[in-house]
Amino acid sequence: MKSDSCSVARIFNFALLSLLILNCNISSGQEGDGKYEDMSKLINVWLEAQKDYENMPAIMGLVVEDQTILWSGSFGMANVEESTQSDENSITSIGSISKVFTATAIMKLVDEGKISLDDKVKDVLTSFSVHQKFPEGGDITIESLLTHSSGLPRDTHHGYWSGPDFPFPAKEEMLESLATLETTHPVGEDVLYSNIGYSLLGLVIEEASGVAYKKYIESNIFKPLGMSHSFVEMQSSTYGKSHAIGYSASHRNGRREAAGFYQTKAMQPAFGISTTILDLAKFAMWQFRLAEGAESEVLEPSTLGSMYGVHATSADNKVKRGYGYEVYTDKEGADWAMHGGTCPGYVAFLKMDVTNKKAYAILINANRVRAAAYVNGLIRILKNFESIEKEGQPELDLSQYLGFYDPSPWNSEYYVGKWGGGLVLLYLPAGSLKHSMYFYQHVEGDVFQLIENGKPSDQQIVFLRDEKGNVTKIKNEGNFHYRVISSEKN
Repeated sequence: MKSDSCSVARIFNFALLSLLILNCNISSGQEGDGKYEDMSKLINVWLEAQKDYENMPAIMGLVVEDQTILWSGSFGMANVEESTQSDENSITSIGSISKVFTATAIMKLVDEGKISLDDKVKDVLTSFSVHQKFPEGGDITIESLLTHSSGLPRDTHHGYWSGPDFPFPAKEEMLESLATLETTHPVGEDVLYSNIGYSLLGLVIEEASGVAYKKYIESNIFKPLGMSHSFVEMQSSTYGKSHAIGYSASHRNGRREAAGFYQTKAMQPAFGISTTILDLAKFAMWQFRLAEGAESEVLEPSTLGSMYGVHATSADNKVKRGYGYEVYTDKEGADWAMHGGTCPGYVAFLKMDVTNKKAYAILINANRVRAAAYVNGLIRILKNFESIEKEGQPELDLSQYLGFYDPSPWNSEYYVGKWGGGLVLLYLPAGSLKHSMYFYQHVEGDVFQLIENGKPSDQQIVFLRDEKGNVTKIKNEGNFHYRVISSEKN
């Protein structure tokens, strides 16, 4: 809408949008669910396009409300070399979202009385040997590890982010490295993200439970929640098969290469878990279910609630930490809990509106991509969808206008979709939807009016037809944008 175009010299054939999205894998079928059909269609078009424009191997996502998946989808390849399509059961690393599961396990052990949040780490782990440079802040506790307020450094000195081998330390190597480390600030004075801290929490879980971290998480969290496609640590037997291959950032020539297989070893509690988009849905739905429950399910309801509380705040007051999550309250008073994750070849983001019981997640099997931005896009789409006025919409066959239009050379393309009783224009590519998505209501004939801030503006678009009555182009701010049928990006 905000972009003009000279008349396009090329002549295009014309067809409906459905021809353009045949390569989209949507196993849950929300597009046919009626109420959310328009929303699902728009998300599908958006993420399919972003996959192509950013050359992502695959992107998977979900939108959950309480116990219902409003939308979920998967686009692209889990294994590019073998042309293996991704789907909603494709397993990917979730990187540091693993910390949420580690925190959940710690809180379960607290519920069972096996540990206390006030326990000093040195009393639980006799091998703990980090030098506390600022003893005036008190001893490092389990709670300070959970909230990243212990003063521990971010990582050990093993260089495990270095490819192609990614030399993550074994347990003994990690423990030996502790003696070479010292804290950076007094306990509780600031929030400094620490992978070391969560690796230590994994050892606390093992000490308190008497079983290995991997077994504890899989038996006490994944199994009871039905997360049957979730695992601690990648396995060579599934890598490239059910577990999607991870790919590098794009090189200058636009190509991505496989990041390679690795195991996180002693750092499993910080970023060693792999799961699927549908299993993340189960994890979110469990939390929404438990929040209103009176009985324990893995955790006590009040214990889960405490994980969303603010227990540490950064010195600059920009970051607030709960147990496992970064938390904040939005302008409307809703409480949010979130965590992102990055590991070699994978990026993930999970964000939950715990007040209104809504969850959003994105998994991508490639680096240097903006999973958080895509989650925020899902939030924006759902919020706009919920604001559609259901009453008084004109009865009009909108399918005749749907499809892609060419505004070149100023933009790549835009999509016209159905949005309740009106239309939505989505400019592509769109890493952020804030200034890429515009809504129109029908005026008369083939004329539609832009809606801004919930009110009609003075700007209109007009659809033009050929001699057979087929819509062939849009007159947009005085310029003509032709309708396209091919899914090929010219």
